[in-house]
Amino acid sequence: MHMINFCYTPFRGVFGILTAAAWFAAALYARQFMKEDEHSKRYNFFNLITFGATMGVFFAADFFTLFVFFEIMSLASFMLVAHRNTKEAKYASGTYLGISIAGGMAILMGLFIIYSNSNNSANEGLFFAAAVCMFLGFGAKAGAFPLHVWLPASYTEAPAPATALLSAVLSKTGIFGLLLVTSDLLPMNARWGKLMIAVGIATMLLGGVRGVTSGNFKTTLAYSSMSQIGFMLAGVGMQPLAARFAFSGTEQAFDEKALEIYKMAVNGTFLHMINHSLVKLVLFMLAGIVFLNAGSYELNKARGFGRKKPFMLTMFLIAALGVCGIPLLNGYVSKTLLHESIAEYSKLLMEIAPDAVSEIALLKMAEYFFIFSGGLTVAYMIKLFVVLFVDKNEDPRIQSGYEGKKDYMAFSDMIAVLICAIPIPIIGIIPNITADKLADYGFMGNAASEIADYGFMDNAPGMMHDAVNYFSVKNLTGAAASAAVGVLVYVAIVRFLMLKIKDKRYREVFPSWLDMEKYVYMDVFYVFVPFVLGIVSRILDSAADMMVVIFRKTVFCDRHIPYELPEGNRMTHLIGKNMELAKKAYCAAQGKEYKPGDYEHKLALKNMDIFENLRIIERSLSFGLFMFCVGLLLIMIYLLAVN
Repeated sequence: MHMINFCYTPFRGVFGILTAAAWFAAALYARQFMKEDEHSKRYNFFNLITFGATMGVFFAADFFTLFVFFEIMSLASFMLVAHRNTKEAKYASGTYLGISIAGGMAILMGLFIIYSNSNNSANEGLFFAAAVCMFLGFGAKAGAFPLHVWLPASYTEAPAPATALLSAVLSKTGIFGLLLVTSDLLPMNARWGKLMIAVGIATMLLGGVRGVTSGNFKTTLAYSSMSQIGFMLAGVGMQPLAARFAFSGTEQAFDEKALEIYKMAVNGTFLHMINHSLVKLVLFMLAGIVFLNAGSYELNKARGFGRKKPFMLTMFLIAALGVCGIPLLNGYVSKTLLHESIAEYSKLLMEIAPDAVSEIALLKMAEYFFIFSGGLTVAYMIKLFVVLFVDKNEDPRIQSGYEGKKDYMAFSDMIAVLICAIPIPIIGIIPNITADKLADYGFMGNAASEIADYGFMDNAPGMMHDAVNYFSVKNLTGAAASAAVGVLVYVAIVRFLMLKIKDKRYREVFPSWLDMEKYVYMDVFYVFVPFVLGIVSRILDSAADMMVVIFRKTVFCDRHIPYELPEGNRMTHLIGKNMELAKKAYCAAQGKEYKPGDYEHKLALKNMDIFENLRIIERSLSFGLFMFCVGLLLIMIYLLAVN
């Protein structure tokens, strides 16, 4: 029987500290944001449960423990999304809960495959199937395409402190799970690596496009989180691709270049998880400040709020430029490592395996989309900056009120924002001292249930990467290309499409008919799937009836009954007849007049009534669900007994 097991590794330690710091900053910030909330105690209760479960996820020593705390975290955080109790919050939390439950069941299916084939490690196909199942759960929590549909509404409707934690920490538990799946199950599987890169490309692109075209401050940041998750997924995908050459055991595979590329992918993913957490804590906290003062996240209502607010301007610029990957800030460091791992591996692959045309094409596409998606990040951050600090509100009186606000942010809020913002430039200015050392420590020794038979997270002597020249001309050129793309996208999309020519108001320009949740998932799960399952059920029901008829006519031949009873059955006939004889004997003994009791008819009617009610119950959905639960309970008891 499996037990709950925990372990400590440097990788887990870093994210444990990050989680604790994020919760501390969010709690400090929530003092002011939740001050007038009448349900703040409920929020704090579920917030603490989510915190404990998240710690359990990061320090889980095996997949079973990881699954248990991952599910607790999902259910507790559902209450954070639903906290506002509005119609929109209920809808968003319902979607969040539905995706979480479906994802949890997918992870459980993956665990069944893993544990049932634990002695058959050679069958990589089974492990690939298990990894795909687990991707559905972990990828959903991370917000990966196409499992992202819960993310924008949930991030928008949850209170700002909860949204900061959802984006900064909870989404990283999904990436953490995928890292463990990659290193434990498929450490050198090229198919898995290419799948993760393809999903990463789609996620970063769609998140970036939706971020640029959104007319809501918080929704823009939500899609920004989705886009950055795409960068991390690309890093996850690069690891098994590079590892197959770095650790395969051949002389060519141990080439120093392949090992260096592998290290860049590993460290880039790890650092981007940390960097994204820091910048999103700052940005979502600032979004909450805007909401408290402007009463809305809509861009048209928030316009001009940040004017004449130097502290807010400074903090926003630090975080926004950090997530854009601008040099001297933390995002530039991790994005440089991720981009270089893709670009350098593409060159290496053309030398080692020039016949791998499809893989080379995928990597080239990933490299170009990486730059373009970075440009989309720049575009939507320019949009938010202009809305807050450059534009003026269309109502002069509201603008005057915004500019006159001196106490727009409590002192505790400033401290919370500063705690998260200070590391952003420090990591970016001295990356070799901060980022590289942090990455080296994070992957020192084995991680995740002693993960690394192939060296993942194992900086053994002689395997340390050389200091990366982050500020080389080549790396700076990549950042400059993204910035140029961002400016062009901002001018073309935001200034010409989003801003109406007449009244200069921001509007949503993304086509509503491309909404995957409303026009894909809802149609599939509420229309198509029930229709198909209904047809299948009818076929199976008819097939069962036909089988019964066939067996009655062949194997179990019907025999003729000597005589047919007019009503009831043999039991009601015998009991009724005997009751009638007993009454006749009693009347004779007492000297009373005998009147027939008609017991046989009464018992026949009662029998028909009882069995008809039972048939109605058997045909009901409630009875079917009840029997399903009984069967599931018996299966669980059997599994516990077997183990």
